[in-house]
This record gives sequence, C-alpha cells and structure tokens, in this order.
Amino acid sequence: KIAISTNVEEMSLAMPPRQDAPEVDVQDADTPDKWIKRHKDMVRLTGRHPFNSEPKLPALQAAGWFTPPSLHVVRNHGAVPQIDFDAHRLDISGVPAGDCKVSMADLTSGKFGPPVSIPVTFICAGNRRKEQNMTKKTIGFNWGCAAVGNSVWTGVRLCDV
Repeated sequence: KIAISTNVEEMSLAMPPRQDAPEVDVQDADTPDKWIKRHKDMVRLTGRHPFNSEPKLPALQAAGWFTPPSLHVVRNHGAVPQIDFDAHRLDISGVPAGDCKVSMADLTSGKFGPPVSIPVTFICAGNRRKEQNMTKKTIGFNWGCAAVGNSVWTGVRLCDV
C-alpha cells in the first residue's frame, strides 16, 4: 500500500503488481532505447523509435484502478534518458535563492521537504484520435481509446525545491 498525501484524511491505496517485461523487445534492439523492457501489450503508434504507445484496452481494464508502470501510456519525442541515479545532478537556475545542483539523493532524502504521494490521471490530448480521423482527418498519431493512465506520483514538491 502507498500512503496518499492529503490534508483531508489519512488514506492509503493498494498498488497493482508490477508487470515488467522479462527482456528487451527485438524491435528495440538497435534503437537508443535498447535497454528498456517493454510490456507485450503496448501498442506502438510510431513504429520503433521514438516509442509512443498505449496499452491494449483489455490489458488496461484488467490492471484495475491504478495503471502499472509497464502499461502506462507513453508519449516521447526522443530517447528515454538512461541515468546513473548516484551520479545524476539536476541543475537549477534563475531562482531567487541562486543556482544550484541537486542530486537524486537530495530529492529523496527529505532535504527539500517531505516526499508526497499524489494520485494523478494522465490522458493524452490525442486519445481516440483514430476514431476522429475516421470522420475528419486530423494531425497527429492514431491514438486509440487507451491513451490514459492512473498513477501515484511520489516525490518532493517542486515548490519546495
């Protein structure tokens, strides 16, 4: 279970089991994303790379209220960054406190405030565009009806950094 951050009442929700793929898909073997294991039920909308996809609707429905990360809608314009958690730094500039570098450990340690968990629904603006294109052609990928995901995002609030 994960505790949900709220000012109203204490609440926690059961998270779905992970459904990670066991290996990298052969379609990704010679792309910049060759390190990512994609779920077999993800429907590719743009070919091999960049990876833009939605889950098959029955898989999304079977997952329940919260979407497992492996079935979450993906909208990319390029390669997925592969970072070293311990070495990665976030450069922050243009703020009144001055420029600084923040490590991933800084963000997870509570240094900038307590981590919060917030349920979020993400829906692609192109959701069901495939059906719209049957009536009148639009610009964009042929997204089906599953370009949506419910997640619990956990981390420090940006306003605290």
